Amino acid sequence: MRKRSLLGYRFDELCAIVEKAGGKKYSAKQVWSWLYKKGITDIDLMSDLPLKLRNGMRSEFCILPVSIDSAAKSADGTEKLLIKLYDDNFVECVIIPEKERLTLCISSQAGCRFNCSFCATGKSGFKRDLEASEIVGQVIAASEFCGKRITNVVYMGMGEPFDNYDEVIKSADIISDDSGLAIGKRKITISTFGHIDGLKKYIAEDVRYKLAVSLHNPFDNERSRLMPGNRIYPLKELFQVLKEYARRSNRKVVFEYILMKGVNDSERHAEELKILLSTLPSKLNLIKYHGISEGGFTPLSDEFSLKFYRYFSKSDFPVVFRTSRGEDIAAACGQLSAAKITEKPL
Repeated sequence: MRKRSLLGYRFDELCAIVEKAGGKKYSAKQVWSWLYKKGITDIDLMSDLPLKLRNGMRSEFCILPVSIDSAAKSADGTEKLLIKLYDDNFVECVIIPEKERLTLCISSQAGCRFNCSFCATGKSGFKRDLEASEIVGQVIAASEFCGKRITNVVYMGMGEPFDNYDEVIKSADIISDDSGLAIGKRKITISTFGHIDGLKKYIAEDVRYKLAVSLHNPFDNERSRLMPGNRIYPLKELFQVLKEYARRSNRKVVFEYILMKGVNDSERHAEELKILLSTLPSKLNLIKYHGISEGGFTPLSDEFSLKFYRYFSKSDFPVVFRTSRGEDIAAACGQLSAAKITEKPL
């Protein structure tokens, strides 16, 4: 029987587990500290816990439910980890070092249901949702791998986070807990293509992590060809929900827009984007397209990317080029596929 991971529980749930195993409430605080402050991944090393309690937990639980199969390092310092799950499925996460922060891009599903035409993950099909412990486990494993504290987390890896809503939110709550990893809510971003059902729950529950929306085209018919999920969740309905989010949260919605030559880079696309994004507090991130096998798309040259950017010179929302890292190791936006990494076996 597969053991459950202690990383998959909020603190109040962990208290119940520890008490059932014969411990006291303060013992749960000790366990929580071992997990998230001291980074211990072996129950036997929790030396201030009674042996009986350790034995009771070890019989049913493990700590780290994932392992690093292999890794690759980009010329720009980005590192991609191939993460092995208990059932021999794989996902990828990406460590992105910057001057004052260390960002981890994590996966929420093995594969993806929505098959966006420019995304390698969608080409691999859908295997299963990740459990909260497997999502948190990516943060623990990546931090242990690089020997540094992760400061920012983005749910922009494999999968559609809001298609696995409950486990994603649970994992973010564990990651952001002030007494543990303490990665602040404003340093956690959850990205969606526009999964309206998940967004409605997010709004109703007043969840306060940063929200990003992968837009990529402002016209319904064209977006549906790029992103088949748009047929289920069309733009008109999506923006109605996003307006309600902005009203209730008093926050901007960050939109991601991958530029593809001859697909979404014309002046009419820019003008329609202005109309759409001007209806709510917004920010637009322009992103370079990174090639994938069977993609069939071409990135814009720097000259034409700048031309597209200049269409927004008089817009009433900020527009920036978002630096995308790790293209040489297939770690950039849209390139994650959980393919075997050969550069640096572990």
